[in-house]
Amino acid sequence: MISKEKVRRQALETRNALAEDWRLGTSRIIVEKLLASEWYRQSEILLSYCSIRSEVETRELHEKIQADGKQLFLPRTDAREKTMCFYKVEDLKKLKKGDFGVPEPRGGEAVEQVMESGAFSREKILMVMPGVAFDGKGYRLGYGGGFYDRYLQRYGTMLTSVMIAFAEQETWIIPAETCDVKPEHIVTQKTMITQNESCAEGTREWRQR
Repeated sequence: MISKEKVRRQALETRNALAEDWRLGTSRIIVEKLLASEWYRQSEILLSYCSIRSEVETRELHEKIQADGKQLFLPRTDAREKTMCFYKVEDLKKLKKGDFGVPEPRGGEAVEQVMESGAFSREKILMVMPGVAFDGKGYRLGYGGGFYDRYLQRYGTMLTSVMIAFAEQETWIIPAETCDVKPEHIVTQKTMITQNESCAEGTREWRQR
């Protein structure tokens, strides 16, 4: 069977080859689809990520989240402990580069405490996550650190998760393991994909808008 590393390498080569102007324009289309979704409209708390390199651009998304009066939380990672926590961001200009060179919040309220308090239902908390690739069964491939898989294993029932990606990131298969956690939704510039819980394992409902 093909290895995750080979799929990851090929997917990154494909994504990195996309022209910068095209990526920025297509990112806006993806963000607009996300903003128009029911999950975004219902949410009050947004867990997002700071885009780097060839990822779907999130700067305008973060500005819109704050303009809409929603709470924005961004991740801070600990490479040694292999942990990730999300902290509230009031000023996007005060982020500092973390272990992986990604802008991160240095302080603020931790969303994990908010979720564990039970003050918000899962529909009110939306996680927007990056990824290297996804396949027809809805599996997501990250950079190999397992940060999002471990996070969703612990907090997945307390939030709604959506991966944003370019349609070009879809691959024919991801060699999934038992520790891999699927996002509930995947949004690209061409499709909005939702895992259909009423269907058999491995199937999903495709919605193109």
